[in-house]
Amino acid sequence: MPYRIAWVIAIAAGASYKLNFVWTLADALNGLMALPNLIALLLLSPVIFKVTRRYLATTRAQGPA
Repeated sequence: MPYRIAWVIAIAAGASYKLNFVWTLADALNGLMALPNLIALLLLSPVIFKVTRRYLATTRAQGPA
């Protein structure tokens, strides 16, 4: 039910406000959605580098397939 209420409010806001405001709001909310992902990438990058180095070392040691 809360989703339905938010959906009706979003439809009413999109119909009543200027289109430029709606696009700006959508862009801002998409940018805010990306922030947690970017933070997680930064925090997990040492793990990714370690695993990648280990993988490359084992594949190079095995030689060409």
